[in-house]
Amino acid sequence: MELKKRFKRHNLKILKTIGKGTYGNVYLCDKLKSSMLNIVKDVELNVKIQDHKQEIANEVKILSKMKHPNIIKFYDCYYFDKYVMICMEYATNGNLAEYMYQQCPKLIRQQEILFFFCQILLGVNYIHKLDIIHRDLKAENILLSGKNGVIVKIGDFGVSKMLESAKKTSTVIGTPYYLAPELCEGKPYDTKSDVWALGCLLYEMCTHKRAFESETLVGLVKAITSGSVHPIDLTVYDRGIQDLIDSMLSILPEKRPKIKCLMGKKVILKMIHIVYLDAGNDELLNFKLNKL
Repeated sequence: MELKKRFKRHNLKILKTIGKGTYGNVYLCDKLKSSMLNIVKDVELNVKIQDHKQEIANEVKILSKMKHPNIIKFYDCYYFDKYVMICMEYATNGNLAEYMYQQCPKLIRQQEILFFFCQILLGVNYIHKLDIIHRDLKAENILLSGKNGVIVKIGDFGVSKMLESAKKTSTVIGTPYYLAPELCEGKPYDTKSDVWALGCLLYEMCTHKRAFESETLVGLVKAITSGSVHPIDLTVYDRGIQDLIDSMLSILPEKRPKIKCLMGKKVILKMIHIVYLDAGNDELLNFKLNKL
């Protein structure tokens, strides 16, 4: 069936293509009759890949379980012939990567970083409670929404995995710059690999540079497994932020704090309370951000 007709069948009108992948595209759509914008991930099932259909089913299962103000909402899923259409919430203000690099070369204020980072922590804490590992936490997957663009929404759960199945595998999946050492070395992993990625993300928010970089994959793996990063600017940020980054970027997973522990850190705790009390409320969060 022609693309537009297939979408129209489910009251969806394609407005524009916002992403292209190996097995399909991502579209911004207007949900007819409700005039609500949706993101639709249109996937063509590859019959040559034995587990492809199961992987899509896994993503849908994970998305449908999650209901949290800091997680992109799942609306619906439609199957037609060899296609799967996954409908999700549209984040109105782009992603954290775009936001960060719009500030360059000026560094982002510590309170502003914590305002966004604490919302990310609340979202990740929620998915970890569901025994889900995101496996691809990066600035591009941290979306900003709401009228004022201050609500954080974690998106792209395409490579997420339930914890029990993750314990049985050492498959390397995720964005290379954010991969934890245990993933680079093909070892089993758990939620602590997400904590490592968050350490990379916080470092990037403070420096506008990736924690680990190299021109080659071999060089990148060597840099990651060494665990050594240049310190952030302590004339701009508190020592507590550097300590936080160091703890999350511990080479040994067991030495990395759990999300719950991170949220109890002195440098984090006050901001966690601020964003938790008004989670998902754009007007109140924007008011608080402007007062910081």
